Amino acid sequence: MLIIFPGPRWQRVMVGLLAVVAAALVVVEGLDGPTLPAKLAMIVSGLLAVAVLLLAEARPVAVAVAASVSLAVSATFGLVPALRPEHTFGIVEFVVLSVAMIRLVMQHPIRYAAAPAALTVLAIGLLPTRVLFHPVNAPTMAQDGSLVAAVLTAWVLFLALLGLYLRLLERRRADLDRLARQAERMDHARDLHDYVAHHVTAIVAQTRAIRFVTGAGTAPSPEDLDTLLAGVEQAGGQALTSMRTLVGILRDETPATATAHADLDEMLTEVVGTLTPGHPTPTVSVDEALSGLQWPPASLDAAHHTVLEALTNVLRHNSGTTRIDIRLRIHPDRPDLAEVSIRNDGTPTESPLPAGGFGLTGLSERVRAAGGELSAGPVESGWQVTAALPVTDPSTTGGWRSALRRSALRRSATGAAVEESR
Repeated sequence: MLIIFPGPRWQRVMVGLLAVVAAALVVVEGLDGPTLPAKLAMIVSGLLAVAVLLLAEARPVAVAVAASVSLAVSATFGLVPALRPEHTFGIVEFVVLSVAMIRLVMQHPIRYAAAPAALTVLAIGLLPTRVLFHPVNAPTMAQDGSLVAAVLTAWVLFLALLGLYLRLLERRRADLDRLARQAERMDHARDLHDYVAHHVTAIVAQTRAIRFVTGAGTAPSPEDLDTLLAGVEQAGGQALTSMRTLVGILRDETPATATAHADLDEMLTEVVGTLTPGHPTPTVSVDEALSGLQWPPASLDAAHHTVLEALTNVLRHNSGTTRIDIRLRIHPDRPDLAEVSIRNDGTPTESPLPAGGFGLTGLSERVRAAGGELSAGPVESGWQVTAALPVTDPSTTGGWRSALRRSALRRSATGAAVEESR
């Protein structure tokens, strides 16, 4: 059971109750017929129209059958004066057929809906003639027949236009929904691509380490070799899982669920854990004022990808890395921004992986979309990637901003005192 806009169970129950009321009204109207055959004809015609309206879809065949039966009853009443009702022609049937026509035009292509819609138009137009041709109402028909015809024509045109308009609205809604799902899936696919690139880079880095150790003429110890191979195995398994999920999303087989993190600590633990064994464990430093904040989701996601991309570039482009520092602090000049910096002391080398890609470019777009800025380049002791991200919602009041500013000033004062003591 379904109406034009399907809803929850309570709405379907309400539609069922309305259908019962409509059926009862159809029976009451049918009793206005002068003879038993007229009564039965009006009741059957009206109930059939109500039944078609309760279908989950306004099927062209069903609508055509209901319209044909209504046409047959109206034509019979027109040919047999003794069957014509005096007071009502079937108002419920008139309304139900109108709604059925709207649903038909709205739900089906024109090539399928044209013929049933034409039959429904004729049925709706002939329904009032059941009572207008009665001898009692003949003078009114003779006097205002042209007005009645004009009103019925306008009503039918209105129904057709309304159905087409609702069809366009439904098509637009479906197109927007499809485009939104496609954009969401592509966004998640891009996220998974970052993970795949990170894991594959880790595999290459581990393999290079094994070749370097064996090429130096010194056989690695079983423990060191097992550690290196375990890293390759871990990265390979993670890459396969990410690629399988990526392919499933692109083929519309896997639900595109975003990688959401509850807070900053969870995000850092997850992304640092992607670094395979054999590499220096990153040193993470987070200002106390930031760790207790509820970051905006866009900023937290951008911070996650900033750290992930920086670690990937360490594996891809650097050698001899002994230290990786991840620091999150309040921006010294903008208390409403958090500065996420990742620095390593490695030496830039030529990567064995294919050149190209959109790592830093895509990351810069993501950071700008979150309302921040990204910078990357060499520093005195290696390479550093820094992202300045907003940690306050623009719609919020100045409470958080004031707290961040006070915290920044306190830490600046503490730092100055330490420098003086040195």
